[in-house]
Parts: sequence; C-alpha cells; structure tokens
Amino acid sequence: MKQFMKKHDILLRLLSLVLAFVLWAFVMNEDNPERKPWFDEIPVTVSGESKLLEEHGLSIIEMSADTVSVRLRGPNNEVTDKSLKQRITAAIDVSKLDKAGEYDLPVVPAVNRSGIDTLGTNPATIRVRVDKVTTRTVPVRVEVVGTPADACRAGTPVPITTEVTIEGPEADLMEVAYAYTTINADGKEATFTADCQLTLYNDAGAPITGTQVSSQTQTVKVRLPIYPIETIPLTVTLKDGGTVKADKATVRIEPESIKVIGDQKTIAEMKELNLGEIDLGSVKTDAPIEMEIQLPDKVRLDEGQPSTAKVTVSVDGVSTRKVQVTRFVPTDTAADQTAFAVSVSTQHVEIELRGSENALAEVDANSFSIGLTFDSASLGAGIHSVKGMVVATGLPAGVTLVEEDVQVMIEITAAQAGESDAAGGQTDDAPPDASAPEEGGDGT
Repeated sequence: MKQFMKKHDILLRLLSLVLAFVLWAFVMNEDNPERKPWFDEIPVTVSGESKLLEEHGLSIIEMSADTVSVRLRGPNNEVTDKSLKQRITAAIDVSKLDKAGEYDLPVVPAVNRSGIDTLGTNPATIRVRVDKVTTRTVPVRVEVVGTPADACRAGTPVPITTEVTIEGPEADLMEVAYAYTTINADGKEATFTADCQLTLYNDAGAPITGTQVSSQTQTVKVRLPIYPIETIPLTVTLKDGGTVKADKATVRIEPESIKVIGDQKTIAEMKELNLGEIDLGSVKTDAPIEMEIQLPDKVRLDEGQPSTAKVTVSVDGVSTRKVQVTRFVPTDTAADQTAFAVSVSTQHVEIELRGSENALAEVDANSFSIGLTFDSASLGAGIHSVKGMVVATGLPAGVTLVEEDVQVMIEITAAQAGESDAAGGQTDDAPPDASAPEEGGDGT
C-alpha cells in the first residue's frame, strides 16, 4: 500500500488540493471579488392603482406574473448575505393607463443596500389587463336530478333567491346568462330544502371558465316539493233525453282514471272527477265524445297523463239507424231583388235516428229534408257554412232524431242577367210541402 501511494504521489496531491482551497478562501476574504447572482420569486408590487380607479374607473383584472427573478451586482460578501433578498423589490406602474385593455409594463427592480446594483429582471415586462369592474344580476335556474321514492313525483324547484349579483369586467359580464344549480331528489318522499352550489353559465348552456367574473352568492337555498301520485276516477253526469233515460244508458270512459299531483288537501277531497253533463237526447250512440279534463286549482296532471277523455254512451234496448239526407230547402231573407244566386254545395248530410229496430225499419229516407235560412246580402259572394234544421214527416212512433241542427255549405255567386232569384225558392227536388215543414222528432 505504501508503495502504491508513493508511486502515485497521493499524499502530495491531497496536500496540493488543501493548499489551493486555503489560498482561494484567503483571496476571497481579502479581495472580495464582484458577483452577479439571480434572486428568484421576488414579489411584484403595483403602483398607481388608486389613480387608475379614481380617474378612469379601471381596475387590474389579471397579471401574467406576480413574482420575478432579479439580478444583482455587488461584492461577494454582500450578495451572499442571506438577509439581502428581503431588501429587493420589483414594481410596475399603472398610473399612466387610461383605457381598458392589455399592456406590457416594464418591471423596475430596486435593492435597499449600498454598494449593490440591479442589472435586470426575468421577465423584463409583465402583461397587465385592466378593465371596468361592474356588477349585474342574472336569474337562477334549478334542475332536479335523481328519482324520488316510488309513487312520488318531484314538483317545480323553488329557489329562495331568484337572482344573484355577479361582479367582474364589463365585457366578461355580458357572457353570463344565468346561475345554474341542481337539487337531488333521489329517494325523497316529502318536500325538503337544500343548499345548492351555483355555477355561472352562458347562453349556449356551458359553464363560464377562464374569466374574472364571480358571484357574490356562492350557494342558494332551494325548496323542492315532493308530491304523492294519486289516482282519481273519471265520471260524467247523464241527462234524460226524450225516450232515452239515464238508467238505460251505459257509459265507457277512456281512460277510466287519471294520475294527479298537487295540493294534498285538495286531492284528498277529490273522490272522483266529473267531466261534465251529457244530454242523452242529442248524443250519438256508441260515438266517442272527447271531453276536457279540468282540474281544480293547485292540482295538475302527472307526467304523461292525457288532457282529454273519450266518453262513449250506449243505450240498452235502443237501436240506431243512420240516414243520408239529400234534400235541402234554402230560404234567402235578403230583398227580392238580391244580386246573388245561391246553390247548396253539400251533397248530403248523415243523421242518426234512435228507436226500436222494427220502428227504424219503417222509416222512409225520403221523408227528411233540411231547411236553410240565410241572408245572401249579409254573407256576400263566396262559400259559407250555414245552420240547417233537419225536418221529418211521418216518422213512426218512438223514432227520434239524435240531433236536429246540422251545418251545410252553400255557395253565393253574383246572379247573371235573366237568371231567376234563388232566394225564397225551392230546389228542383224539394218536396211540395217542404216550404212549410212540420216539426220533426216524434212523427206527429
């Protein structure tokens, strides 16, 4: 080993290294050479903010950096002092800005220690955005998420606060359309209130990000009604009509019942829901009637429930027969010298008769006519719908008309020279006694 160290001069080399270090320390202590170190994470201060706000109504919205690195130059023993960093500052000045926009402002470094100079900063400039900071209100929108308990339905959520105030740059505020939140109804059986977190959204339904806009209200209380779903049967009231009595009629309603939600006190009093009255003297047998479902205040149909019901009436022991009436008796109440000619556009009208099968078989279709009364001068030229009265002669006993009033289309045109006036006259196929028809319905 000794031979190896002697051969390679190990001790001599170690001694040379130690002497070099001692010499370096001596030179540094005696000569104190100049150095140019960097100091990182120096906070950037801003001057002129008060003037910017008071004179121009502007505020700093954002800065590209809030710290910089500062380079100094000075004696070694000074720049290596650990307390020196606390004496370094970096600043930007916004006092000369007078318009909203983005600006690259130079960073001015300084050091509060004699004998040390500042050489620059990294970055050398900081981009500053200034704008008017203002406020506006936006509506609160609430959406229900989750599914309530079985046989329950969530109502409309009601936020305690319907508007919130937002604050930020004037341009950014215009992008905000509403404040959005959700309330979770999962498994709920009764009405409840919850604190819900707000998020700002734009018109496209996307959350607002990357702006300096903020809401002065972060959460809002929302009340969510939870309604039990109730099933209510539908009914109608039947009114006797001629020979047809209510106790002989059978009613079929589709749907038989509806599901409703709403005020529980009101619903508890609803043993059934009556759609209205049906006159058996005018209703057509086995022909569905559409009736509107009208609910009391504070009660509404559950989702997917129909707003109308179809009611079909059948009468026991009573048959029906349909007859097409083709004879029309027009009567124009206009002056004799009317300038119009009238023709009936409707080819036939189908009417329904009711009675026993034997009596209906005896009915002669030619015994029916339809009387029309109108004023051509008042109506004027064109096609018009007028009310007609179905008249029958010699109906067998027990046979009745289901409906005596019908609608008939007529056409009024300007009369040609030499053309006889159609008003007050009869059609070619009208019966001789049709100008003075009997009152139809019971054959007397």
